[in-house]
Amino acid sequence: MKKLPIGTQDFEVLQKSGSFYLDKTKHLFEILSSSDRYYFFSRPRRFGKSLMLSVIKNIFLGKQELFNNLFIDKNWVFEKFPVIYLSFSGYSYERSLEEYIKNYGQVYYKEKIIKIKEFKYFDLGLIIEEVSNTIGKPVVCLIDEYDKPILVHLKNTLQAEKMREFFSAFYAPIKDRDSHIRFFFLTGLTKLMKMSIFSVLNNLKDIGFKSKHEDLIGYTQTEVEDNFREELAYIAQKLRIDYVELILKIKKNYNGYNFGGNHLLYNPWDINNFIDNESFGYYWADTGIPSAISDYIEDRVSEVKKIIDSERSGTLGISEMDLRVHNLKELKPVILFFYSGYLTIKETIDEQTYSLKFPNFETEQVMSHYFLNLSLSRHFEVLAWKKAANDITEGIFTQNAVKIKAAIETIIYEISTHIPYDWLNKNPEGWLKTLVGIAIRMNQTYYAAESQNIIGRTDMHLTKEDSIYVLELKVDDRAENAIKQIETTYEPSYRSLFK
Repeated sequence: MKKLPIGTQDFEVLQKSGSFYLDKTKHLFEILSSSDRYYFFSRPRRFGKSLMLSVIKNIFLGKQELFNNLFIDKNWVFEKFPVIYLSFSGYSYERSLEEYIKNYGQVYYKEKIIKIKEFKYFDLGLIIEEVSNTIGKPVVCLIDEYDKPILVHLKNTLQAEKMREFFSAFYAPIKDRDSHIRFFFLTGLTKLMKMSIFSVLNNLKDIGFKSKHEDLIGYTQTEVEDNFREELAYIAQKLRIDYVELILKIKKNYNGYNFGGNHLLYNPWDINNFIDNESFGYYWADTGIPSAISDYIEDRVSEVKKIIDSERSGTLGISEMDLRVHNLKELKPVILFFYSGYLTIKETIDEQTYSLKFPNFETEQVMSHYFLNLSLSRHFEVLAWKKAANDITEGIFTQNAVKIKAAIETIIYEISTHIPYDWLNKNPEGWLKTLVGIAIRMNQTYYAAESQNIIGRTDMHLTKEDSIYVLELKVDDRAENAIKQIETTYEPSYRSLFK
């Protein structure tokens, strides 16, 4: 059984501890061998960005002994370069940004690690130039989670703008030091176009959504099955299920991330924790929606509702221009959820447009729970919801109208009483559809919402074996009218599908 590197972001520590590392150095070899030297790469949290930068750092520090039996070991000429490494992952809003950089910015040269505060000046350009001139070699610059100091201040746009202005001055001196830079790699969650780094380094190559580099980090299905076959076979035996059934369940729960290529990816955090715990759980979800994003979105419940409804009806989309965040004041929740990993690419419509979906069952459950917590003013009781969900789904498939009615009444009159009246009053039928839909999906049952054809649009329908169950939800209307609408408008259309 493999020793899994859960939470380990330092490649040297990982290798020396004998922990498992899925070899991605062939991808890195292609990047490092390219004539391009400036890169930007975005991925959700826990995907392995920090570990990847640590791998790059050790390559440029010339530590070939760490890469034994990896692709790059026999294909790269290892040479030692000075490295500037700066990670903002530990930054919090109450800290002075300048002091944070001075204390956590590291410069690897002269056989030791020097903090940025030990230089005479707080000027990244001058530091790069001094280090390069002292060693006689160009510098490698690695910056991780560059956008976190902005994101933690999203709710305070004035402070976020101050952070942006700070970085404008911080990155500006890099532009005139090109001859002193060997390689530059920037990672983050989002692409904030107003950050000066994207104008200062106008040759910064964005590879976040290039199919060539889609699996630079993350696990493909093939990689999971090839590298963890022994562990997965053991877990299947322990859970007393067939190996193929286990693989299908793993795919349903954790697979599905698409970054513009042909592969659907796993977040390594989920797979590593699943294997380590030998059981299913919401491992990535347990780390929570980042507080900065949650705080920013908590007053936009209606927009979260719209995202969930649009995803289920297949109408959720995003444009390439949306992904290039130009104005923090106009930052849409759908952009943050996409970059954070709660939404992913379903289909590339054209070169400028993507349709979106929840990557997998885990992320859909996180979004549903998050929405219910916001809507119910933190009075969300999961057991009550699960019982209502079970009763609705069971009632549908057994055609037990009494059971369905009782469960929906429980949702309306007991579970959802904390939803503000003015929200419900604006669109009561819309809220009812959303809440019932979430209850059904919490029971791991798929439904299609707002299914449209030439003669109308159903609220939602479910399929099971050779049957279709159509739901038409009404507020302040008679049940007979809903039944008549189904029988006269929708039933003929559905029957034609099964001729």
